[in-house]
Amino acid sequence: MPFFDGVSGPVYYRHWDAASPTAAVVFLHGFGEHTGVYHRFGAALNQADIDLWALDEIGHGLTGGQRGEIESIDALVSNGQRLTDLAAQAGLPLVIAGHSLGAVAATITTLRHPDRYRAAVLTGATLSMPRWFADLEGAGDAFALDLDDLSGDPFYRDSLENDPLAFTEADIVDVLRRALPPAWAEIDETIGHLRIPVLALNGSEDAVAPVADVAAVAARSAQIRTLVFEGMKHDILNETAHREVAAAITAFVRSAAG
Repeated sequence: MPFFDGVSGPVYYRHWDAASPTAAVVFLHGFGEHTGVYHRFGAALNQADIDLWALDEIGHGLTGGQRGEIESIDALVSNGQRLTDLAAQAGLPLVIAGHSLGAVAATITTLRHPDRYRAAVLTGATLSMPRWFADLEGAGDAFALDLDDLSGDPFYRDSLENDPLAFTEADIVDVLRRALPPAWAEIDETIGHLRIPVLALNGSEDAVAPVADVAAVAARSAQIRTLVFEGMKHDILNETAHREVAAAITAFVRSAAG
């Protein structure tokens, strides 16, 4: 199986390779997921002549670590850079992408390493501290996501419920309190310095990354374009509108790649 040496041990990754690729997307998934739940996204990109590279985050999937414990945003960014090193060997135009927690890491990556990428794609991105984060003060150790807040797609919901590598709850409240506020502070301080185009996609019913929160951050940079899908929830790449979402992303990536 494909692994590379990450900041804290071996990191599992997948490469969906198109027959005649014209660009490559480097993707960072969200909390509780792993690369295996993104095969439909990989197929859609491949059909548009785009490669997809994705890794299992620390504490997720086949990558080692305590269940759900990501260590830090810096660790996710560093592992994303190592995956980018692999994707860059083909010499294709690169786009960084991320979902939810992965979108926070992708945003930090975009701000720190803009010269490596033509563009960035963010889905379900919590780019600033949401109101629900304050409720974690009384949540004990367990952080949990409600399945009904994530997706209405039955195939994906079945994966989250029955896939042994997927989960919606882990004892990581302290980790999130430690990792996320510094990331949000960095985004707040530097978002106006974005140098590459960014497409931010959300569902109108996203309770994890509310549309209004994303729009408020996007308004501070001319580089960010937002796209909202009506009636969709948080895991928009695995929602019932996943085909339309993938089509919007492929069009953006192909345009950015020239």
